[in-house]
Amino acid sequence: MSTTVPPNPTEILRLVHVDCLRTILIRGALHATNATPEDGLQYRTIHNVDVQASRHIKEIPCGPGGTTHDYVPFYFGQLSVMLLNLKTGRVAGYGEGQRPLIYLVTTAQAVAGAGSGFVFSDGHGLAYFTNWYDDLTALDAVDWNLVSARYWADKPDDNDRQRRKQAEFLVWNSLDWSLIQEIVVYDDRTQARVEALLLEYPERSRPPVSVCDFFIGMTIFLENSHPVPNMNCHSESL
Repeated sequence: MSTTVPPNPTEILRLVHVDCLRTILIRGALHATNATPEDGLQYRTIHNVDVQASRHIKEIPCGPGGTTHDYVPFYFGQLSVMLLNLKTGRVAGYGEGQRPLIYLVTTAQAVAGAGSGFVFSDGHGLAYFTNWYDDLTALDAVDWNLVSARYWADKPDDNDRQRRKQAEFLVWNSLDWSLIQEIVVYDDRTQARVEALLLEYPERSRPPVSVCDFFIGMTIFLENSHPVPNMNCHSESL
């Protein structure tokens, strides 16, 4: 169990390509892979195909059950391993850098308050010894210092850092757009694009769009980081 106190409210973040935002707004929700509407709308995937094959069959031992593809995945920390891998070209088929990537932000408490099913882990979802929970009172199981850390390489006295860094929060089936409280983007240009798109759908809630320096900070971080094994890439479900 972690010795750090979980933040309250507990921010969770979903990383998507900005090209997906129109589809999400039309649908009015974010959907799990196994719950994606058959509406023919385009969705730009940014995931690692090999990791997704494993997530498709990974069973969840608590909460609503099912597999990880029955859930919409979120991160607890902003400096995610997936962002690192996308930025450095470690995801096959992706080479656009950070600019088109956006974070959709809500809180674990908002999800629970809406009555949505959820689970969360204390580490990488595919690791054998990762523990799963379905009660927010267990959030202290997450290593809160590490999930927000800029550096997470394993150390001789702690060879479990990479796993714990990748704790995740999964929302069963779908997350209604109205629960998104903020959109975080790379720069002013992406901010303008997102804000213009939100105006096209006045029937949807319009969360604030923020330019955040953790994207910029990632550039510095990436120059000094070590490669992350493929198994440790937390990938999008869509």
